[in-house]
Amino acid sequence: EDEERIAVPPGHGRLDPDRHFVARASGDSMNGGKNPIRDDDYLLLEWVTQTSAGSITGDTMAIERQDEAGDTQYLLRVITKTADGSYVLKAQNPDYEDLEADESMRTFARLKAVLDPLELAKGGMFQREEIPPLFGDTFNPGAWNSGHVVLSNRTHILLVTLNKQGKQNEHRYLDYFIDEQTFHWQSQNQTTPESKRGREIIQQAQRGTTIHLFVRDQKLGPDGRSALFRYLGTVDYVSHEGSAPMGVTFRLKG
Repeated sequence: EDEERIAVPPGHGRLDPDRHFVARASGDSMNGGKNPIRDDDYLLLEWVTQTSAGSITGDTMAIERQDEAGDTQYLLRVITKTADGSYVLKAQNPDYEDLEADESMRTFARLKAVLDPLELAKGGMFQREEIPPLFGDTFNPGAWNSGHVVLSNRTHILLVTLNKQGKQNEHRYLDYFIDEQTFHWQSQNQTTPESKRGREIIQQAQRGTTIHLFVRDQKLGPDGRSALFRYLGTVDYVSHEGSAPMGVTFRLKG
């Protein structure tokens, strides 16, 4: 069976492939509290041994145990220590009871971070239909076949084709890289600085708007099918000029 190789985004310290690995959460026992872990979340974990574990009290640890049928179970729990020196494994979801640690359990990894799936997707190639699920949405041609999709939580997704062959000159959009970190984007013809979409972009910092950029060179790939979009991550508003359409300069993050 092939292992899924996942590149962990920067910001998680120095990672050692012999010590760190990524796994998907299963179930909702840790879905609670300030930092919930949801079913299917990507988790960055660090292998530990009995000698390298150090103090684990208060940490979220991955534990292996045998259930009554003799099957192996994997649990993610916060380790707490009682006054008498025994260990209790606590779930963050109050629907799950505490477990007392016993000899059938083996602590094998420490949780380092819950990874953002969008950060993991950065640099990846996607068909248009594969993009909505990244944002918890489903593909709807009416919404997602445009170049500017706005979701209800002030999330803007820009789907840009750089080389728009066959466009009449007055409708030829001006989308291009100014340099490696700066991108010029031209809005749809009806977007003005006063429109809701325009204001959410210009006032990105004040409104908490998140803008995601997907880019492809041409509409069709060499096989004649729709070309894939590359996800370049989030961008920050820098400046704009014009109206209906607006020309906007963005800075790529990272």
